[in-house]
Amino acid sequence: MQASIKTVLSLFLCFSLFFGNGRPSYARQQDSAAAATAPIKLRMPDQKKLEALKNDSDFNYFEEVKTDNTRWQGFLYKVKQWLKDFFYQRQASGFWEFLMYVALVGVIGFVIIKMLKMDMRMLFGKKSSSVEIPYDIVEENIHELDLESLLENAITQHEYRKATRLLYLQSLKKLTEAELINWKPGKTNRSYISEVKQPVVRHEFEQLTNMFEYVWYGGATLGDSLFAEAHKKFGQFHILLKEHK
Repeated sequence: MQASIKTVLSLFLCFSLFFGNGRPSYARQQDSAAAATAPIKLRMPDQKKLEALKNDSDFNYFEEVKTDNTRWQGFLYKVKQWLKDFFYQRQASGFWEFLMYVALVGVIGFVIIKMLKMDMRMLFGKKSSSVEIPYDIVEENIHELDLESLLENAITQHEYRKATRLLYLQSLKKLTEAELINWKPGKTNRSYISEVKQPVVRHEFEQLTNMFEYVWYGGATLGDSLFAEAHKKFGQFHILLKEHK
């Protein structure tokens, strides 16, 4: 009898556990299905708050690059950025930073000189303080000067540096008269060389130009014998010009 009671209780307990756990599981499945099929409500952010965040500089992660007004400013900006990247990528110290600005100044100076078509020898050549420099090739009018009298006086005074300059001015005048160059104030010596089309004349004129620049801008000292040789070369060049007229 006791065994029968125990059997009945065991069966009752099994049924209770089976049906009791099944109902909550079924209820949860129904709740999940209902949540999945329910319509989604979109929440739109406040437009004023969005505008405030857009205008907040703390949230601006992009650096705006201002457009340069001129090509020159654009060139300087690119050079500066290149130098900055080159040195700072190598963890530049104070010395490298200083060197960066020195290099930048050098580049700018070089570009300016090239733009103005300046002769580098005029900028860096030595000039003797004891010799007066009354003639300027860039500005003077060679057709208004009495070159013969000035040359004779310079040779008499043994001012061979000045005399060499006058000989060169004579050459420019003769080249102009032969219509081999177009003389104008403001031109450089190298500009005149490029205008001479006859190969022989151009070669000799370039040699004389190098000699003149070495004496005038380089501050070379000429004695009697050296000047006599220079005078001879200029004379030969003037004869050559007569032959090519």
